Amino acid sequence: MSFLSAIAVISLLVTFPVLLSLRKTGVPGVASFSAACFLTALAASVALTASIVPVWFHTVAGGILIVAAGLVMLSGFRQFLGCTLPGAWLIAVSLAGVSAALLFFSHGAHSHLARIVIGNGLLSLICVLIGATILRHWPEERAIAPYMLFCCVMAFLVALLHAFRVVTAMTGFDLVNSMLAPPMWATAFLAARLLIMPLFFLGIILMLHGWMITNLRHMIAHDDLTGALSRRAFMTAFERMFAAATGSRQQTAFMLLDLDRFKQINDLHGHAGGDAALVHFTRIAHATLAGRGILGRLGGEEFGIALAGAGRLEVAEIAEAICTAVRTTPVQTNSDLEIGLTVSIGIAMVDPGGSLSDAMVQADVALYEAKALGRDGLSMAGSLHAASVASARALAGAAAQMRAAIGPGQPLSSTG
Repeated sequence: MSFLSAIAVISLLVTFPVLLSLRKTGVPGVASFSAACFLTALAASVALTASIVPVWFHTVAGGILIVAAGLVMLSGFRQFLGCTLPGAWLIAVSLAGVSAALLFFSHGAHSHLARIVIGNGLLSLICVLIGATILRHWPEERAIAPYMLFCCVMAFLVALLHAFRVVTAMTGFDLVNSMLAPPMWATAFLAARLLIMPLFFLGIILMLHGWMITNLRHMIAHDDLTGALSRRAFMTAFERMFAAATGSRQQTAFMLLDLDRFKQINDLHGHAGGDAALVHFTRIAHATLAGRGILGRLGGEEFGIALAGAGRLEVAEIAEAICTAVRTTPVQTNSDLEIGLTVSIGIAMVDPGGSLSDAMVQADVALYEAKALGRDGLSMAGSLHAASVASARALAGAAAQMRAAIGPGQPLSSTG
């Protein structure tokens, strides 16, 4: 078994720098996992010295190190899952108690059985707590669920193997020669005890990498200030929503939202006030939507909302609710000042088989109408007001071109 013990030590020593390299990534619990891996490697190294050191030293040192590794690993999982961490004093007291008990049964009572029960039994209990912690505080991120399941299974396997070791020691059962004959099965059992911890830490590394990838994808897909979807992510989600709605012959609604007089907010309260206003608005919009649509920041103070399966009346009610909530809930700044906000909304309905680009143009025209009508309101594309404003916009543009062609100071027409 010394060969397998050496493999276990080498595997843990290779795993340790990998975990250590993740400390600067901000992954919660990585420092504890690194320390646990190092302590486990030391415990496995002590097992290699069984033939050259006294049995009591081998048992005491190995027991203390492996129990310390289990406690630190439990702390790492609780930190990773956002649970309350055990106090450092509790870990210190637990290790002091384990050390005192192992030393007593080594020099006082001289009980090899007690040393096995204390070391293996406590590690088994700690691993059961790790598995229970994972099950109780299962993460919301589905991307790391397979890795969490692997870690949970490893925790219970470690607990089972060491609990089995305690049972065989207490009953005096000759595990190798009596139960696990032929010797191949005995070798497999002992190999499992030696190599299960490197596999456990491999699962932890995969879990941490999964967390990093998930958070990186979230950062790419979301605006770093407001938490709303980025423009690219919003358009991707909008196209996916529209395709699903088209398949079920449902309408899709697109809202274009623009905070009114946002430049004045920046001028009066600085960019910090403007950022606070954007964050505040996003929070209100999310709360009002209540999961009925997707919200994205398209640029500056302009946002987009997409909804599927909602009629014109329902969409208008949601838009009006957003306007009301924004108007009646001012921004609270750090200097105890309140910033009043209003928002204008342009709405376009997209029929199955329609064009998303056309809908966005229509929503932009409707938003222009909402601004022209005094802001702090909504306008639905295709309404009488929207048509009149669009016509006025076109006429104004044509008049400007005619003035440029005629020259400054000349009338557009003459009555004679």
